[in-house]
Amino acid sequence: MGIEDCTILHLDMDAFFASVEVRDDPSLQGLPVVVGGAGNHGVVAAASYPARARGISSAMPMAIARRRAPDLVIVPPRIDVYREVSARVMDLLREVTPAIEQISVDEAFLDVAGARRLFGPPDRIAQRLRSRIREELDLPSSVGGSVSRAVAKIASARAKPDGMLIVPAEQTASFLAPLPVGVISGIGPKAQQALERLGVRTVGQLRDVPASALRRAVGPQAPMIATLAAGEDRTGLGTRVRDRSVGTERTYEHDLVDPAEVRRRLTVMADEVSRSLRRSDLAARAVSVKLRAPDGTTITRSATMDQPTASGERLREHVVALWDREVPRMPAVRLAGVRAERLQETSSHPTATELTGRGTGWGGLESAMDRARDRFGSESLTRGSTLEPREG
Repeated sequence: MGIEDCTILHLDMDAFFASVEVRDDPSLQGLPVVVGGAGNHGVVAAASYPARARGISSAMPMAIARRRAPDLVIVPPRIDVYREVSARVMDLLREVTPAIEQISVDEAFLDVAGARRLFGPPDRIAQRLRSRIREELDLPSSVGGSVSRAVAKIASARAKPDGMLIVPAEQTASFLAPLPVGVISGIGPKAQQALERLGVRTVGQLRDVPASALRRAVGPQAPMIATLAAGEDRTGLGTRVRDRSVGTERTYEHDLVDPAEVRRRLTVMADEVSRSLRRSDLAARAVSVKLRAPDGTTITRSATMDQPTASGERLREHVVALWDREVPRMPAVRLAGVRAERLQETSSHPTATELTGRGTGWGGLESAMDRARDRFGSESLTRGSTLEPREG
């Protein structure tokens, strides 16, 4: 086993809230910036790396942060902005694989086993993701990779800031051995104290602790911790991945008021989602449309297909029909999204084309389009109906 088998990646945005603020206000570059409440009872929500160098961390009372850095720059949080940026990050990840487990606004696990044929080995995929996030969002991120979910997360933390670390299976035990036991999720301060009384401070030392003593120190998670310490953990993404959906959404700078333009945008997103399905050999039994008005009113409408499908044309038919029914209630659109749901593996479930004979031509055409886009870029081919109308 080697890098090729390290298909579990953990991507974490570096100092996410603070990085967004510095990006949007370059005058803050290099300064100790924190995001949070400026009042006497305020708390640090996020700290830039210059602030961290002063000993400031998230969840720290702002009064303490001010004492540690008299020149501290406090920026009030902009939650809506962070959510929007987070959605764009996740969209970029889903362009590589739908096997994503988002665990917070700024981090996610990915299983890229199915993406290697298109994008290369996991280290190349990780670098591709980091480069796109940097180029398209102007933000730093770090990625860890392993055959284990837990080790991937530890590796991404060791790679920070703005780095990448892939740990092959055969090097896992030696990678973990010198690290403090606290890097393992499930070993909190009390467990660390109990282990320290046994003379155990590093992960490597955990391997010599008898099972009964380890259980007394760390509780029922002892078997999992022992397996991890030995470098033998192979836990992948959580079970939520089996119930996953594949989707994308966009927030628009200017409200969309032309129903035909909304239809065009939804068609583009239906094609994007269908391509992600085909990449991962998945088919959807349902599709949903999400629409948000300028006043924040949000509606989600869904439709169930008669058979599972990965066809962009089939998704488009349902998406457009859902939109057409909502036009009278949605005169302007600020956000729109398309999501494929109730996914199935196409290897074990026949698709709509196979069962009904519908769309045979579309299936072949879409496969050909996929090959062309993979070779020449995602913008090389598109539907005529999705082209922006020419002026004049």
